[in-house]
Amino acid sequence: MASNKDKLPNRFDIDMTPLHDFMRQMDSFFNNSFRHINSQFHLRPFWVDVRETDSKFIVEAELPGYKRDQIELEIIGNQLRIGIEDNAIMEEKNEEDTYYNKKQSFQKRERVVTLPFEIPKRETKASFNDGLLQVTIPKKHSQRKYLDID
Repeated sequence: MASNKDKLPNRFDIDMTPLHDFMRQMDSFFNNSFRHINSQFHLRPFWVDVRETDSKFIVEAELPGYKRDQIELEIIGNQLRIGIEDNAIMEEKNEEDTYYNKKQSFQKRERVVTLPFEIPKRETKASFNDGLLQVTIPKKHSQRKYLDID
């Protein structure tokens, strides 16, 4: 009598193409849905890029459409917090029908960048030009010690 184990296909006998196609379609569905939600609610995410050189870290944030007074930078130990605030007031008036509508929105977004050392407040420099925020954080000679392996 043959066991049930002999009736199951081997791992390599199954064509996984339909499953992979389904997974690709699900990824596409969710990615497009969130893109659509962002445009419907006028959400403007901002991207942060961190680069490291021998002497410093460079943190860049793309903030098109924002002004300097909408940006807040805060150093908390080994973390840099980039916060932005967006206030919008839209008013509609129609004197013929005595119609008045006022909409106000407030959005606050932030990103936190964590570094492996405490950020020196005095030596850290920030600039904002053409929608690009650039924060330069110098590396101080830290208390790092490397050990030899026997």
